[in-house]
Amino acid sequence: MKKVLKMLLGVVLGGAVGALGAMLIIHLAGGDDPVPDAGEKPFNLGLLLLSIGLAFVWLFVAVIINIILHEAGHLLFGLLTGYRFVSFRIFKFTLTRENGHFHWKRFHISGTGGQCIMALPENQDPDRAPWFWYNAGGVLLNLAVVVLSVVMLRMSHPGVVMLSFWLMMAVVALYMLVVNGIPMSVGGVSNDARNILLLRRHPEMKRYFVNTLQMVGQQSQGVRLKDMKAEWITDEPLRDPANTLELMNRGAYMSRLEDEGRLQDALAVGEEMLSFGLRLPQLFQIEVGSETVMLLLMTGGDRNRVEQLWTKSLEKYVRSVHQYSPVKCAVLYAYELFWNHDAEAAEKYSSYLQQHQDDFTMPGEAKTALFLVSLMNAHDDTPQ
Repeated sequence: MKKVLKMLLGVVLGGAVGALGAMLIIHLAGGDDPVPDAGEKPFNLGLLLLSIGLAFVWLFVAVIINIILHEAGHLLFGLLTGYRFVSFRIFKFTLTRENGHFHWKRFHISGTGGQCIMALPENQDPDRAPWFWYNAGGVLLNLAVVVLSVVMLRMSHPGVVMLSFWLMMAVVALYMLVVNGIPMSVGGVSNDARNILLLRRHPEMKRYFVNTLQMVGQQSQGVRLKDMKAEWITDEPLRDPANTLELMNRGAYMSRLEDEGRLQDALAVGEEMLSFGLRLPQLFQIEVGSETVMLLLMTGGDRNRVEQLWTKSLEKYVRSVHQYSPVKCAVLYAYELFWNHDAEAAEKYSSYLQQHQDDFTMPGEAKTALFLVSLMNAHDDTPQ
């Protein structure tokens, strides 16, 4: 996935710099005259190199601005249609609201530059839930940036610096408009347009959409999954592994079983999801796979299955995100304790979880992770 994103970024970068270079060459050769006389302006290599350097700088700035505006679009249209603010993330910097107070925290999801999470009221009727504008808000702001950038380029006479800026803004906004406005899945996560398409074509999916937002909203306030309304997280076998909303519901049900201490039942759900093999999106393969390893180790399950699931890439992922995901701390605790039989190494993850439980963006998830670690500590014998 990272290779694909890098390739796409390279295409955008190359196209942007190429377009800017062409415009600047025309500008330097003849100013506003579309057909300048030969020799009217000498070729200025230094200015051209400076302009291309500016393009790189403005490209970086434009990416940040457009990500912020995209997520701000979700926030704006969400607030206008009755949603409640939960968190606003740009790269790893996340603003959360807990018990009426704002906090800065750190969070990261591989392959994403930002995320705006909002919640719906607990008594929200799924059939009447506003879903279109919240999902479309980001794309609409990207479209507005494209229009504004084109207007600025055509209606004004900017110098080289602002010419570079508005061109980069237009290119990046157009790129984001395409990757979010054309229905697709990126790393197993549906983009905005695909969410809209799923909800329009399958009205029954509104229940999953609303329940997920309600669940996330409660977790952000420190509520554990086991203490939430049963109808929010239902036991419904996965039918379509390409349907993100179904996947979210099934994954939440697995997590709820873990939070209730029903480890064997949770393990069965994990194996059910993994049975789809490569049809299961990559993000869910590694998320479900890591928790399945934890459950196998906690229940003394098949060690050959643990070896099969615990690949180098999975281990690298879990170790790289445990500082943002409390359940990954529990996974690593189980791995060190029951697989490597290294109580000292395991204790490091337990201590980190204890010390940083209030720093995670989802305090409710942190409480679940602490509960799982307590279950492991309660074992008299380490599974062999």
